[in-house]
Amino acid sequence: MKISIISASHRINSESKKISDFLKNNLSNLNNNLDIFSLDLAKSLLPLWSPDKKNGEGVWGETWISISKNLASSDGFILVVPEYGGMATPASKNIFLLCGNGEFSHKPGLIVSVSNGNGGAYPIAELRSSSYKNTHIMWIPENIIIRNVEEFNPGSHGRNIPDWLDDRIDYVLNLLLAYASNMKPLRKIINRKDFGNGM
Repeated sequence: MKISIISASHRINSESKKISDFLKNNLSNLNNNLDIFSLDLAKSLLPLWSPDKKNGEGVWGETWISISKNLASSDGFILVVPEYGGMATPASKNIFLLCGNGEFSHKPGLIVSVSNGNGGAYPIAELRSSSYKNTHIMWIPENIIIRNVEEFNPGSHGRNIPDWLDDRIDYVLNLLLAYASNMKPLRKIINRKDFGNGM
């Protein structure tokens, strides 16, 4: 089984990337047979979607084809998205525009929102309401919000992060893996040729 973890910050060495690395390690501990693909959108430098993508030139050639193949071969996804001004990042929205070939189609996704303060809820609401229509990603009912992220240190968190957060993260990761495993048979009946986009 393969899980892709996407860090959707625009900053190099961001807190979102650190959380992504932490989640990758946790997933490996839960299931050491997992194939995990990590995509850092800050380093990938993918341009905003434009019709030029159809030409397959420049970054839309080998770079994008490799990313797309890794996402398409994944059974589930984790999107780690920081809150920018009360919104999901442009990079997090852009990746859904770019994935128009069924990369996310009918596969479970987990949203992990990151905030420097007490926020973090708005990116989850935004992504749940607008990212699924044509991608057909299936956001699982659970999500994770890591507030006061600079104090996040599993086993020894700062005073503004509750101790139970570590157990909840493992609980939700286990749920994602169960969804990913059990949703595989569903994709055998998917008809993207006739019904590739949502209504």
